[in-house]
Amino acid sequence: MSERGQAILIWWGLIFMFIYGYSIWLMGFMPPPPATWTADQVATFYRDNNFHIRIGAMITSWTSAFAVPIAIACTCQLLRVEKGTPVWSITTLISGGLMSMFLVFPPLIWGVASFTAERDPGLTLILHELGTLTLTTTDQFYIFGMIAIAMVSFRFKDPGDGSWPFPRWMGWYTLWAAVAFEVGAFAFMTKTGPFSWNGVIVFWMPLTVYGSWLTVMS
Repeated sequence: MSERGQAILIWWGLIFMFIYGYSIWLMGFMPPPPATWTADQVATFYRDNNFHIRIGAMITSWTSAFAVPIAIACTCQLLRVEKGTPVWSITTLISGGLMSMFLVFPPLIWGVASFTAERDPGLTLILHELGTLTLTTTDQFYIFGMIAIAMVSFRFKDPGDGSWPFPRWMGWYTLWAAVAFEVGAFAFMTKTGPFSWNGVIVFWMPLTVYGSWLTVMS
């Protein structure tokens, strides 16, 4: 792939990432409402914010797969240096595609919850919990691509010609980002405090780390 093609993919992904983040904020999930809310409180939230949630769901339907083009560009760079069977390159490409699914599903589910605002509050609560926990606890696929990039950063040396995209410090930064992501699953264990789905450790830390990591990588 040409340099121009890779640059287009990277900018495509970054622009869509920021639009996606704005849409989540517009929907009222930056951060999500407290996990302690009752079914009636959640139903009222969806009725009061019905238009914004549906608009956000529509916009994220176009932009939520933003990690795919960035993963493709990263894979192209990994293939420049990986010899033989490109296992780390393949891992990065597949990981980038799979982790995008769990960025697609939350606003989709919230959009479904808002589509019929007058339904039974208990049904709205179930959809709301499914969407929010999908956003915060789905750490399964992120780690594979990050470990792959870290391995290349550690195993291959910078030729010193200014063309090396994976310096050693990027490997350490990527490992730290991977660890920060894995705390998201703790949202299943509590509804309050830093480990709840809108807490500092489970929501704000992974959100900040992922956004900064993708930006630095790009």
